[in-house]
Amino acid sequence: MGGSAAGGRARAGREMARTVHPALAGSVLWALRRHPGPSASPGPSAPGEPSGPGRAAAAAERLLAAGRPVPERLHRELLAALHHRGPAAVDAAARHLFDRPSDPLLRELLTAPGLPELVARARPAESWLYIGHRTRTTLTGGSLTIRHLPDLGTVPDLVETLYVCLVYRAGVELVTGRTCALVLLDEDGAVLPLEAGWRRPVPRLAGGRVEWAGPPLPVEPAEPAGRLPAAVRREVALDPARAWRLADMAAELGLAPRSLQRALGRAGRTFQGELTAVRLDVAARLIRRTGLPLAEIAAAAGFTDHPHLSRRFRARFGRTPQEFRAEP
Repeated sequence: MGGSAAGGRARAGREMARTVHPALAGSVLWALRRHPGPSASPGPSAPGEPSGPGRAAAAAERLLAAGRPVPERLHRELLAALHHRGPAAVDAAARHLFDRPSDPLLRELLTAPGLPELVARARPAESWLYIGHRTRTTLTGGSLTIRHLPDLGTVPDLVETLYVCLVYRAGVELVTGRTCALVLLDEDGAVLPLEAGWRRPVPRLAGGRVEWAGPPLPVEPAEPAGRLPAAVRREVALDPARAWRLADMAAELGLAPRSLQRALGRAGRTFQGELTAVRLDVAARLIRRTGLPLAEIAAAAGFTDHPHLSRRFRARFGRTPQEFRAEP
């Protein structure tokens, strides 16, 4: 019993140590100011609204002003407060994320030449933006389906899933120039209108689907040479701790191992190079945005042990994981 309780406290402490990207916290704070509710200022909360959204907003603003990260739990509290302001408020936060972004991650998303490139860039970007969850996307000529999944954290709640799906819709509209609709998907696969996210009983959402009218959009990148390395990286990112071999990856992609090796070579890449690069990206975002011990991060990212991670990390980033974590 004691061991179980101690383990629970340790997990809770690590979850508290996880943080969100400043741009995410900033977009929600901006929307809370633009869409004030009855409890926007410190004081008694409105019936049914999370207690103290004004205090939570003030705490987040102090952290951002000091150049410190905002914990995920505080971000969820702000999102819950924003949800009570209605669909327009949550949508405004999602769209503000892309309004003249200063962060290079977000700028790279906006400069994607097409929808396939946007989807390919979103996967590594989201791991820097938010640690606790991840998405799995399916692109067709007329829609983009988003499944919102746990990743080293708790199951996403309703508001988090609404926000993520609205962010995807905003990104798709900006990159394609199309006006898009968003429908929600519950855990049984049923399609729900967006307004269902503000109805009772609260649906158990699995994700959403962004849809557009008009001619189908391309589903393959414009640059053929870039497709295979991107596909390899996507597969590794979904399970970096797996003991990946060239034959395993070839099987996942429906290729012969020699065909995969030659195709990567034509693009100036190697399988081992792509594998290590993705694992280092995973390790870097866990180091920066969680309080997990480095040994656990090494295992989660697919490295043999902490020293193995440290050697590879220093070779790529020019500093040790400890030095990287200590940076503001």
